[in-house]
Amino acid sequence: TEEPTSTVHKSITAAEYDAAITSDAAIYKKAFTMPEYKGIQVTVDKSVLNVAESDVDDYINKNIVSAEATTENVTSGVTADGDTVILDYSGKLDGEAFSGGTATDTTYTIGSGNFISDLDKGLVGLTVGQEYDIPCTFPDNYTSDLAGKSVIFTVKVTAIQKTTYPEITDEWVVNNKESLNLSGDTVADFREEVRKIVEANANDTYLNNTFTSAYQIISENIGDVNYPQDEIDSLVEVLNTNIESEFNTYGSYYGISDLDTYKKSVYGFDSIDAFNEYATSSAQQYLLQKMIVTIIAADNDIHVSEDEINSYGNDLAQYYGYDDFNAIVDAVGSEVVSEIGYEILYQKVVEFECSQITEVEQ
Repeated sequence: TEEPTSTVHKSITAAEYDAAITSDAAIYKKAFTMPEYKGIQVTVDKSVLNVAESDVDDYINKNIVSAEATTENVTSGVTADGDTVILDYSGKLDGEAFSGGTATDTTYTIGSGNFISDLDKGLVGLTVGQEYDIPCTFPDNYTSDLAGKSVIFTVKVTAIQKTTYPEITDEWVVNNKESLNLSGDTVADFREEVRKIVEANANDTYLNNTFTSAYQIISENIGDVNYPQDEIDSLVEVLNTNIESEFNTYGSYYGISDLDTYKKSVYGFDSIDAFNEYATSSAQQYLLQKMIVTIIAADNDIHVSEDEINSYGNDLAQYYGYDDFNAIVDAVGSEVVSEIGYEILYQKVVEFECSQITEVEQ
């Protein structure tokens, strides 16, 4: 049997993925020296584990009964962070309107970060129906000639959208428990089951945040890395393919007729060489984490089974409206098998590494 020489898996089955973990790790170990990853001290924030009744309410409203909610536009009141508002705005640079800086009847959620920071923060505390001038400065890295420029946005909030959610009663629970895959018959039962879901999500957040901190320490203690070039090339190819798909869909929206110009303009680079450097750097960042995760898995007997991949794939198929996991593979290619396998492996390594660290609470 020839020893594997590549970590690129264009065609792999769910049954073959687990063996690939070991063979990939053997190749990755030649790329760098793995530092100590057990017993390292990590500062953790356990406050994310505190689940309040309001968190349960938010989950119910946003994930369970949102389809039954009603929304009305309230034309009085004062805006607050988190409000969804309808507004008119007009931006001026040195007294002159600039392209893309004017809109009417725009819906915006304050705090979403989709506006520049100064404008987003300036929308808090405004009285509905009144006009305000909000001084703003565009970030230095803003992807246009407005970068670093000071402007004035004239803003009027015309309404605040208020959402009303249906009342959860025992009758509602009984009528909906089958579709929600819940077992209780009362509001108290329903809220307890939802609380367990929210607590599980909070624990996932805690583990991922903790692993991110541990990973930063591990990666900082790695010296030079000899990246497997074929996998770097494959990752860059995937990135470029995805961006080409974006260009084919949105290029005309931006008024851009060629791919290189799209890459430079939309992604904020002065030259295609600069974009290519970004693509390579992004591939290296992703691959370094994958190499570390794979080595930890191989050295600590962490496995991903065929059944786990197929189960995960069938859940995705149900969510996205495919007949089964095989239909997804037929539609997007067998690469999805290794992608799903790595997603499962990553979460297992996150849990393992978090069990190996020394916690230092904030």
